[in-house]
Amino acid sequence: MTEINATTGLREGTFAIGRVTDGQRSFNALIRPAGELVDLSDRFPDTPSIYQDWDRSFEALDDLSRTAKQVADSLDGYRFLPPTDRPQIFCAGSNYRQHAAEMYTFNEGAYQKERLPGESDDDFYQRNLAFVTDKRAQGMPFIWLATFGSLVGSDDDIVLPSVGKAHDWEAELTAVLAGGSPRYLTPDEASTFIAGYAIGNDMHTGDLFSRSDIKWNADWIAKQPPTFKQIGPYVVPRQFVGDLNDLQITLHVNGEIKQDWPAGDMIFSPAEYLAYASERLPVLAGDVLMMGSPPGNGGVHGQFLVPGDEVDIAITGLGSQHHRVIAEETDGRKPYYGLPVFE
Repeated sequence: MTEINATTGLREGTFAIGRVTDGQRSFNALIRPAGELVDLSDRFPDTPSIYQDWDRSFEALDDLSRTAKQVADSLDGYRFLPPTDRPQIFCAGSNYRQHAAEMYTFNEGAYQKERLPGESDDDFYQRNLAFVTDKRAQGMPFIWLATFGSLVGSDDDIVLPSVGKAHDWEAELTAVLAGGSPRYLTPDEASTFIAGYAIGNDMHTGDLFSRSDIKWNADWIAKQPPTFKQIGPYVVPRQFVGDLNDLQITLHVNGEIKQDWPAGDMIFSPAEYLAYASERLPVLAGDVLMMGSPPGNGGVHGQFLVPGDEVDIAITGLGSQHHRVIAEETDGRKPYYGLPVFE
């Protein structure tokens, strides 16, 4: 297996694409494993110009990776922005069996309404695992949508909102999508419309999820606060990514490992999710698909994020993220509605 360069976390012989700023301007850049940066703004001025015709773009980028002169031989002085500009964010729900079963067992709110009187955590977990295995794996993917207003880069601060306390992490493999796909893709066709992969963190505030004043008992806006979707630092082309089981997802909080799982251990693959999405909505160049969380969320550990924490996320060959956790500055303003109704 190709050696990984410690400078970027990229495999030798590959490259990645990112959006960077030097404080004066923002632009698309090609990143070599040793940290050399090539300015792509003349050839690829925006996100659609890269991802609309991905196969042609990859050929051009592959040539540039070998021949173009870098504008910097170090990433010092550059900050990574989210790798695509104003994407639609498709989020996979309950896509790792163990995580889904843990979530249904240990998360508070509506999930606990399914627990039998006196049922132990272990028995409840086994029932939930059977449900996930029998129903989810034999059914179809579940997608919910996030807004690009919640999107930040790989080294930006995580800002905890004033409403709620159960601010939880979900490190996820994230696919960046190519343009030009037709409607009603098959999974085999869909695989060619995945341009590459990045690291994502699909955070949520658990005590905002459950509501008893609406019949579906859940409020997905709990996953939308500013900074709650961290994606990056860059996109590694799919041409460099082989078996997803070779990609290990890890997340540390204050240096302590919380998530450590092979990315490929999914119920539905990225191609299957993209095929499903193509039946439901338009897929645009540079959109992102967050593939669901493996086990190890805060609800299982009995620990949620608080100001002063530090979060580090890595996926093999895709680089790493680092975030400080801070409290939201409200300038004295207070929530009008606050926590939702739940009985």
